[in-house]
Amino acid sequence: MTERLRQFHAQLIQSEKLASIGQMAAAVAHGLRNPLASLRAAAQLARHRVDAPAAREQLNAIIEQVDRLDLRITHLLAFSRPAPFHPLRESVRVMVEAALGGIAELLRERRVELVVSLAPTLPDVRVDPMRLEQTLTEIVSNALDAMPPEGGRLSIEGRCEPSDGGTDGVALTITDSGGGIAPEVLANVCEPFFTTRAEGTGLGLAIAKRYVEETGGRLSITSVVAHGTTVRIWLPSAGDATPALTPAPAAARQPA
Repeated sequence: MTERLRQFHAQLIQSEKLASIGQMAAAVAHGLRNPLASLRAAAQLARHRVDAPAAREQLNAIIEQVDRLDLRITHLLAFSRPAPFHPLRESVRVMVEAALGGIAELLRERRVELVVSLAPTLPDVRVDPMRLEQTLTEIVSNALDAMPPEGGRLSIEGRCEPSDGGTDGVALTITDSGGGIAPEVLANVCEPFFTTRAEGTGLGLAIAKRYVEETGGRLSITSVVAHGTTVRIWLPSAGDATPALTPAPAAARQPA
């Protein structure tokens, strides 16, 4: 009984913290987003009116920093004021393709080889598609940031896998060939506001983990320094073994 009371007390404290963060996040969003949008629009307009490469480069830097600040605000709002969970039946393949859709050019720029291998008969899962797509985008973005300047390899694998209790599900693994994560850092990477990057919010993986767990799934991370990192997501199936609606080859390779 004492342990249950302790857990309840910890949950109450966490709820109060999130409520305070939510109020602060709302004030920050209201006070900053409008001027940030105006600043971005002005920089974009100026970029189209100047020819000097140095000036255009500086304006691009302004736009990039504005986008980074806006992302921080988005993460803070998403973590502190989560929206209601509205699950839908969705194809894992479709969500993976959506998450990868906008990074083809980035992969080429960073000389990263992408290898995607999804089982041809993956069952559908019951998730909030937008949230899971955001989760995959966050994980892939972190993987690309971990790559060395000379490039690397990013692989995404999906297969059918039951849980320990026998529940049908899908296991997704995202593996990069980056520098890996030290054990003392790995233990904290999913904790809110923990980050080792000056430009990081410390909320991306915390939000991703919560999104996966609200579906009844699990997210875990393993890493070996100097060899790379693997993020594993397990999601319960939508209730039967209905395959994805859009069949595709079991493996796809995109050269660097």
